[in-house]
Amino acid sequence: MGQTEIDREGLQDSIDLRWEVAAPPTAEMWQAMRNAPIAMADFGEDASVLELEARGASLTGHEASLLVPTVTAGTVLSMMEGAPTGTVVLVESRSHIHWVEQMHISAICGASPRLVQGDKFGAIPLDALEFAVAEEYYGHRQPVSLLCLENTHNICGGTILTPAYIAETADWCRRHDISLFLDGARLFNAAVALGVDLEELASPVDYVVVALNKGLGAPFGALLCGSRDFIANSRARARRLGFASIHKAGIYAAAGLVALETMVERLNDDHARAGRLAAQVALVPGLSIDFDTVQTNLVRVEISPELQISSGQLAESMKSRGLKVHAFEPMAFKYATHFEITDADITRAAEITRDVIGQLTSTPQIV
Repeated sequence: MGQTEIDREGLQDSIDLRWEVAAPPTAEMWQAMRNAPIAMADFGEDASVLELEARGASLTGHEASLLVPTVTAGTVLSMMEGAPTGTVVLVESRSHIHWVEQMHISAICGASPRLVQGDKFGAIPLDALEFAVAEEYYGHRQPVSLLCLENTHNICGGTILTPAYIAETADWCRRHDISLFLDGARLFNAAVALGVDLEELASPVDYVVVALNKGLGAPFGALLCGSRDFIANSRARARRLGFASIHKAGIYAAAGLVALETMVERLNDDHARAGRLAAQVALVPGLSIDFDTVQTNLVRVEISPELQISSGQLAESMKSRGLKVHAFEPMAFKYATHFEITDADITRAAEITRDVIGQLTSTPQIV
């Protein structure tokens, strides 16, 4: 038995609820990758890549699309377009762009992030945006160039920004001559949960990036969408950053096409399982869940200070019992359901959570 097989067997013993990318490609994706014809995508010759990019543009209601390795790569390219050196980018205070993506707004673009507090769903009130652009000291205002939204919002628990909110915010941006970017890593989850076409959530913004390798389960990639000029500029910038030439990209694109065809509607199953998991975990003493925020496949869980247990301690103890969760704040952690998670896994995850809390609270802890 090879090393890869051994590792895979070991992974099967754990329930991985940290993030959706834990799930492997489906059998249909593997078959499509094996059968994919290979051409030079960088020269516009790969049929699978061209079809995938055309699908991305059509689904989001934009003129063009570009296959990029990750959502973060798409956000970097969008910042380079919409945030010139010396300008300010408005971002929600708990956004993935600010906390996880290594400050590329300033490090690469030379712009400055301005954190604006949103509500518990990650929606920034328009009056807070108005204050941010109108604030003035010494007779000067900050030159705001770009606003970033996140849908669904990761830290808030997979919460949804509605089509009405996005349209209203897009109108506000146009009135203020500010570009609008949408981090749509889980935008398919939002669209399926709302029962709307992806275009309703994506078309009002200037640039949007959607993941293929999260809820849709593809092994690689994201689609960056916008105007033809923006995508042409992004292709050139991707070359400077070192990821324009994705060799054998057709293999990944073939899997991405299968993901778009077979994995979108089933996201409802992930949402339903997340709801059931939340209902069971909420019964565990010392853990709390705001059910208003349980809208898609993520479940945010708060730990009571009275337990004197950090999320890191809890995650390590759960891992030793065969359950992996994401400890993303000192006193909060997250579950993420995906297509590899079964109803039995949900029951077992709740049992492990309850048992570990019981074990830790019966033993003196040092936080």
